[in-house]
Order: sequence, then C-alpha cells, then structure tokens
Amino acid sequence: MSPQGIARRLGWDLRPRQGQKLKGAQSGSGPQILMGFPARLAEPPPGMSEAYQLVQLSNGSWSVRSLEAAETFHPVVGPAAEAEALYVRQLRIRERLTAAGEGLVIWDVGLGAAANVLTLLRSIRDLSGRIRVLSFDQTLEPLRFALRNAPRLGYFGGHEPEVETLLASSRAVFPSGALAVDWSFHPGDFPTALGSAEADAWPPPHAILFDAYSPARNPGMWTLPLFSRLRELSPDSRPCALATYTRATLVRVTLLRAGWRVGIGNATGEKDETTVAANHSSLIEQPLGPDWWRRALRSTSAEPLQDAVYRQHPMSESTRAALERLPQFRNPGFPAVQSLSSPPPPGASKVHTAKTKTVASSGTDMA
Repeated sequence: MSPQGIARRLGWDLRPRQGQKLKGAQSGSGPQILMGFPARLAEPPPGMSEAYQLVQLSNGSWSVRSLEAAETFHPVVGPAAEAEALYVRQLRIRERLTAAGEGLVIWDVGLGAAANVLTLLRSIRDLSGRIRVLSFDQTLEPLRFALRNAPRLGYFGGHEPEVETLLASSRAVFPSGALAVDWSFHPGDFPTALGSAEADAWPPPHAILFDAYSPARNPGMWTLPLFSRLRELSPDSRPCALATYTRATLVRVTLLRAGWRVGIGNATGEKDETTVAANHSSLIEQPLGPDWWRRALRSTSAEPLQDAVYRQHPMSESTRAALERLPQFRNPGFPAVQSLSSPPPPGASKVHTAKTKTVASSGTDMA
C-alpha cells in the first residue's frame, strides 16, 4: 500500500503547511502536491510502515496493527497483559518449568510481533532451566516493525539483540537471566509444514501458544486434520497443553474430535472465556461440562472444518456420537440428547472460502 493510501485509510492530511517542504524534497524538483497528497514521502511517519502501524489502546498500552488485514494484535488489554493471562498463567509455564528436569519445549504458532514469546521469557527469567521455542509464521515483517518500536511497545524486556539475531539467522541461542534459551523461526505455511515429514523431527511440545487469525478469516488454521496432527505430535509421554484466545464452539468441538481434552480458559480482555486443551486431564482446571454440551447441541456452528473453507453447520450425528464416547462426557451429569438428524433451521448453514495463511494476531472470534 502506498503512503497516500495509508494516509487515506487513517484519515490523515499529509499536505505540508504553507511554506513547509516535504522531507527529502529538493528545490526545483517539480510540484510536491498531487491530488491533495504528497507526491513523494521519503519515509513513513514515526510508528508506521507500509504494512503496519502502532496503535494506542484504551488502557494506554501500545500494540501493532496490520493495515493489510485490518487487524490489531492483542486489541483490548495489550500484548503483554494478554500473553501473561492467556499463555503464561494458563499453561502453568513457571510451575512446569520448575518441575521439568529436561526443560520445556514451546510451540509458538503465530509469531507475529513476538509478544507471546517475549512476555513468556520475561516472566520466567528468574528461574533456572532450559527452554526451547519453535516459532511459526509466514513472515517476520511484524517482528521487524515491532523491534523498531520496542521502547513504546514495552514487552521486549531487553531482548532486542536476541531478536535481531533471530531476524538475521532464524535462530537465537542465549541466556535470559538463569535460563538457557534456544529460539528458532520456521517460515512458511503452517498446515503444510505440520503435515510434512519434517514435522516428525520437531521436538514434541510441552505447551502450544496457538494465536492464528480467527476461523472465519483463516479457516485453514482451524481444521480437524490440523488439530489431529498436532495431537499426533503431542504424545501422552510428554504432557502438553494448548491455549488459544477463542471460545468458539466449532473450535472446541474440533479439538475434542482431534483427541484433546478441552476446558474453559482464563478470561482476557473483553472475552469472559478462552480455551485450553491438553493431552492429560491434569492440565485442565475446568473441563467443558453439561452446560457447554447443551449449548453445543443447539449451536448452528459446531461441526469441525475439514479443509480451508469456512462453513457453519450444526453438529452432525457422527460428531455427536464421537463426542459422547469420550471419557470427558461419559458421566451421569450429561443430558440425554435427541437425534440431530433433523434439518437445521433456515439460514443456519453458511459457507465462505478463504485463502489459507499462517499469520499471528489476536484477532476477533468470528466463528
């Protein structure tokens, strides 16, 4: 997007005041105004690039906004507060690092501007141990932008040199307080990489920070095959928990069908619930219960996605039967259910196509 286009989107008037020259303009170089906008802008305004800008949230903290996607990362409480509540505390990172003799492996699905990883590192830098982070995304550009604005964003915690190394070589090995950190970046389309033989060589995770755009915007990141493959690569021999910002019924049903145990996650920002999943019930503090089950049976968006096409359908008979067989739902507290074979109400089924992309943002739960 051109600087003029960015200015139009933001409602900025970048015309120079009377007697003022544009930065970089030379005398005699011709008219400097074209259709009311500068014909040449030497560099973006501070806190802004061709694709990203800084935005100040209502609580005073700063975050990054993608102009192309029209999405603000961590849009309510800010990057550090959301990462602390959603990932650090909910996944019990401090407790598990202290108990883990071999250290922890973190899969960071949706690196974005790296607020999740950097907040996590800052929160445990007083502990000793080893931590390995595998970050996945299609681009490093949000992180490059964030690094240029690190003082205002406030979550880098002195790790600017290590981020520069990661940007330059896709890997940074460094001490963080008493921690030994090995942080690597894996570029490309995450569903494709996850389905490849290369993924079998990745170290199994203890924790997964799942921070992709919403199912409606990025359906290829929320499919049953993807979460089934994640479960396959998270063996029972290594207890693993996954956290994500959404509370969408579709996502929770998909995780259950993929073999995860699923529970209600911590509130964060304007969301009164998020979602946590795990391969061990001990990592779920509040499993989904009868109230959720009743709502899921009534939902018009509860059937897992099989591919990168966003569809909204009620739960199918086969999905209901599969969930009823799960240990999580085999108890007297769950209500008897009638057949779901009757047709959904008019307008209950919606289909949208979208190009799959692996990008990080807190996004909006539109499912």
